[in-house]
Amino acid sequence: MPNIEELQINYENLLKLGYAVIDVRFKDYDFCTENQKLVIGRVDSDRDEFYQDMLKIYTGVEFKPGEIFEIWTAILLHKIRMSKALKRDMAIKVAALDFIETIYTP
Repeated sequence: MPNIEELQINYENLLKLGYAVIDVRFKDYDFCTENQKLVIGRVDSDRDEFYQDMLKIYTGVEFKPGEIFEIWTAILLHKIRMSKALKRDMAIKVAALDFIETIYTP
């Protein structure tokens, strides 16, 4: 099971390039032997607030800017764990809500 050290994502550099990690997929694919695939999306505007806004929409919680990347990585890892347990890919919004309700302590 991956931990936060095994899921290394340079969010700031991706954002500078105009991209963001918006999801992780748990599924076997023909082109890749690893089970976890990061889903990267183009961020055209408000890059500095992208993750903060996304987490607010998904969870209804406002996080401090300094904890956003750590929280998002923890949610991605939580989604991987949930997907493995259920043997299917979970929706990122479901994983985010479950993380907030069952694991996150402010």
